[in-house]
Amino acid sequence: DNQNDTTTTTTIQPSMAALSKALQTLSLTTTTDSTTNKAGINMLYLYLRNLSNHPTAPRYRKIYTNNATYSKNVELLDGGKELLKSVGFEEFASFLEWNDGEDDDEEGGENRLALVKDAVAALELLKDGKK
Repeated sequence: DNQNDTTTTTTIQPSMAALSKALQTLSLTTTTDSTTNKAGINMLYLYLRNLSNHPTAPRYRKIYTNNATYSKNVELLDGGKELLKSVGFEEFASFLEWNDGEDDDEEGGENRLALVKDAVAALELLKDGKK
């Protein structure tokens, strides 16, 4: 019973189902076709493409949420933070950090990296205006 918990964020377990749901939300968001949404999708794509290409590099495993670019583009994007959490990012006070899941079980790391790669492929289609 965690009524004393001050955070109001919902816990999203990294999974294909969570990723699909976040992508569905994002694809609905992109139909409004605003510049903010396009910029947000592009940022998510860059974050995750860099992470998928360099999964062990600390600089790509952390996203500072107090950064102006993040605040302006991803924070306002409906489904943006959910997408990051669905591939294994965990929320801390001023940043999100990717947990590869290797401490959880033997297959966790591989599964989360696969989720990141799936997200990159889907975001690439979204940012190019395809669904």
